[in-house]
Amino acid sequence: MKILIIAPFLPYPLDQGGKIRVFNIIKNLIARHSVTLAVTVDDRRAVELGPLQHMCSEVLLFERPAQLWPDRARFFTSTAPYNVIRYRCAEMRNALRQLHQNKRFDVVQIEFAMMWPYADLFPDTPVVLDAHNIEHDNVRQIGQSAKTLPWKILYEIERRRLQAVEEQAWRECQLCFAVSDQEREKIAASVGRGDKVITAPNGVDPERFKFRKRLKSGKRILFLGGMDYAPNLDAARYFLAEVLPLIRAEDSEVSVMLVGRELSRLGPLAELPGVQCHESVPEVLPWFYEADLLAVSLRQGAGTRIKVLEAMAAGLPVVSTTKGCEGISARNGQELLVADTPMALAKAMVEVIRSPDVAQTLAQKAHQMVINGYTWESATRKMEEAYRVLGNHD
Repeated sequence: MKILIIAPFLPYPLDQGGKIRVFNIIKNLIARHSVTLAVTVDDRRAVELGPLQHMCSEVLLFERPAQLWPDRARFFTSTAPYNVIRYRCAEMRNALRQLHQNKRFDVVQIEFAMMWPYADLFPDTPVVLDAHNIEHDNVRQIGQSAKTLPWKILYEIERRRLQAVEEQAWRECQLCFAVSDQEREKIAASVGRGDKVITAPNGVDPERFKFRKRLKSGKRILFLGGMDYAPNLDAARYFLAEVLPLIRAEDSEVSVMLVGRELSRLGPLAELPGVQCHESVPEVLPWFYEADLLAVSLRQGAGTRIKVLEAMAAGLPVVSTTKGCEGISARNGQELLVADTPMALAKAMVEVIRSPDVAQTLAQKAHQMVINGYTWESATRKMEEAYRVLGNHD
């Protein structure tokens, strides 16, 4: 089959969840299909295609740099959500129309509902949506925690507009892929058709994230995330300000490795005793093997956290809030520990640090759960089965 994938960003390097999902879907599709990738980028000259240049039959880059004030002006003078305005590109529309006329794709897959305005270019071709998350729910949560009334109002406007776009995409697409059963049920309820929405969960590459048994216990907590994403910034501030002091009161030798982007946004919190900052690392896997525990203190967000699955695959025990492990079928006390207050989070993390047996049991059970149900290969197979049904391809 000839498949066109349209995304709001180049899925490389693998430094955030959306990129990781799109990259691995492509990686698994190309074994049996021809994949063309079309994306928007800020600056073509700064792009590094990496393995994508060999994986895809063609990679099309459309320059659409962030235009903060012009895009904000368009937000106030139109009814479109900011997240849709940000990725509008006339060059991309024109090129995709011509590309489809030349190649006649069998399936078009649109990554994220904010790219759905390009779907009308393919009236005679099955167009599917890979939802990644329910973004308007994410915006709602961020808006609820906004500090000032003007920001709360702006987030509420964005939420309403995004919800309209997402619901339109869910209705118009021929199939929608959700990352969890919970989000599948919400989308299916919105469109009134359960058969139209398929769970294709986030996953891991088990060949890359190999299980490694820890030979000795340690006291190193890993916090992983880009601070340019509001839920991660909130989670990091919460952990450093409210949870870490309780942990270090129990054991002053505990240290935290902050790994991610734009860590300077944390200000003085990044300079607390025992905190080490590692900015924009080229590869996260070594940090899973270096640490003794992954802390996931998220209080906002949507979708499922790939970093949780990757840590589990690599054998790193996880302590998470309910929000942090949302959509993953892990059980508290079996594959991870779940806690939702500073005291409970601190207690759970100290338990894992102090008890190698607890840590090892959690790690082994979590690894098996991931291998059984959360690999990119199995997720992509579900997508392929859906494509064949849509197009009657053998």
